[in-house]
Amino acid sequence: MAKKNVEKKLTKEEKLQKEKENGLSNIKRKVPYLNTPSYFFDVGDKVSYGALNESIVEEVLYDGKVYVLKCIATDNNYGNPFDYETYRVATWVDVRPLGSSTDTNFSENQDVRLDYYNSTIEGLLLKQYGFGIDFDPDYQRGYVWDETDKELLLDSIFKNIDIGKFVLIHLSDSEWMKRGLSYEILDGKQRLNTLIEFYENKLAYKGKYYNDLSRKDKRTFNDHQIAVAEVRETDKKTVLKYFLMLNRTGKTMDESHLTEVENMLDSME
Repeated sequence: MAKKNVEKKLTKEEKLQKEKENGLSNIKRKVPYLNTPSYFFDVGDKVSYGALNESIVEEVLYDGKVYVLKCIATDNNYGNPFDYETYRVATWVDVRPLGSSTDTNFSENQDVRLDYYNSTIEGLLLKQYGFGIDFDPDYQRGYVWDETDKELLLDSIFKNIDIGKFVLIHLSDSEWMKRGLSYEILDGKQRLNTLIEFYENKLAYKGKYYNDLSRKDKRTFNDHQIAVAEVRETDKKTVLKYFLMLNRTGKTMDESHLTEVENMLDSME
C-alpha cells in the first residue's frame, strides 16, 4: 500500500523565511523603475510602513531602493485580535520615517467634491436646448473671450484635443419655477458660449460656419468627448466655494473678479 505524502508543517522561522523570499522575488521587477532615494534608513531603524504596528529595518538592498522589514501586524480574528510577526519587502517610497508627521494643515475644500461623468458636446448642448442653462448668475463674469480664444477652442475640438471639464448646478424645483431654467453654469461659461455660437451658425471657424461643415466634421464636433459634473441640492455658499476652487487653479480668471466672489462668500460666513 502506497504511503501518503504528508506535507511538512513549517516552523514559525521557516514561514517567516518563506515570506521574506517571496517578497524579494516579487520586488525584483520593480527595482529598474525606482528613482534614486532622497532619504535612507539603517539596519535596526524603526520606520513607518502601511498600517502595521511596528516595522524595523532588517536589510538594506539595491543601494537603499529596497528594504526588508520585520514587522508586527494584527489579525482581527473575527473580533478576537492577536499580533504576529511578519516580513515585508518594500520599495523606499513606501517606507517613511517614524513619527515624521508635523502639524501641517494644507487640506482645504474637502467638503466640496465633484463627480464627473463622460458626455459629448451634443449631450451638453442638449442641456441648453432641452432644459435651459442660466449663464449669468451673480458670481459669474461677463463674456470676455475674443475671437482668438474661440478659434483656439474649436481648433482643439477638430484636432481631438481635450477642451476641459464643465460643471453645472442642477437647480431646485423652486429655482426652476423662478428662472424657467433647469441649470446654472458654474465652470465653462466662455467655452460653452463658444460652442453654442458655433452650433447656431453665429461664429465661423476658418471661414466656415457649422452649416457649411461636412458630415464628418459635424460628427467630430458633436461627438467630441467631454467631462461634465452636475451639482445638486446645494446652497449659495457652497456654490461660491466651488467657483473659487475651480478658478484658483490652472489658468485663472481676472484676480479682481475672484476677489469680488471671495467678498460675496465672506459676507455669508
